[in-house]
Amino acid sequence: MEERNIISYGGGQNSTAMIILMIEKKVKIDEIIFSDTGNEMPKTYEFLKVFEQFCKKNKINFTTVKSHLGSVREYYFENNIIPYRMFRSCSDKFKVRVINKYLKEKYGKDVIINMFIGIGSDEKHRAKIVDKKNIKYFYPLIEYDIDREKCIEIIKKEFKIIPVKSGCYFCPFQPKSEWSKLLKESPELYDLSIEFEKNGRAYPEGSFIGNMTLEDFKKALKEQTKLFPEDCKLIKCVWCHT
Repeated sequence: MEERNIISYGGGQNSTAMIILMIEKKVKIDEIIFSDTGNEMPKTYEFLKVFEQFCKKNKINFTTVKSHLGSVREYYFENNIIPYRMFRSCSDKFKVRVINKYLKEKYGKDVIINMFIGIGSDEKHRAKIVDKKNIKYFYPLIEYDIDREKCIEIIKKEFKIIPVKSGCYFCPFQPKSEWSKLLKESPELYDLSIEFEKNGRAYPEGSFIGNMTLEDFKKALKEQTKLFPEDCKLIKCVWCHT
């Protein structure tokens, strides 16, 4: 049976380092597929422009796919809900299903897909996907014991810039420190996230952070900044680091 080596690319550090490693080890890559949620971090889209040129240089097919549902924000906003930590419906609807649909349409049922996933050795617990009838999953970073720190070292040898961790700017899985960073670097995206959260029918109990709303978190950060004008450099902020 014919086989194809496919990479599910998230645009972040792990999958980028994995691809560099596979090229170094001369592992054949038939196609790299990026499923665009429509709400990735701005720096992710910036890095993608550089990465696509890298793929062209190495003669690797790079494909961007999108869900027929639109962007993650559009879909959830229209249904008056937000993505929650306890469910991974956003990843399933806008990443897994979209890529699998593309593979089925392009390669059919008679081709074995060797799917390479960029999960680091420090996140082994995430590698729980069971092989399907015509899809086999591989985790090179776990196999070679490469964590996020080593991924960054690998990327630095090839690129002048380091991609940010992949994910939507309103990802419910990101810690408070990332929300704090978003507020500081992209306040307009933070405010869009507040609007998104408030639109959910379960608001204010249903929030991205879990134990408080984004609006309350924003207020708390402002109050702390007044108390500690050094941007919390001398303390471990209880708001950001939990």
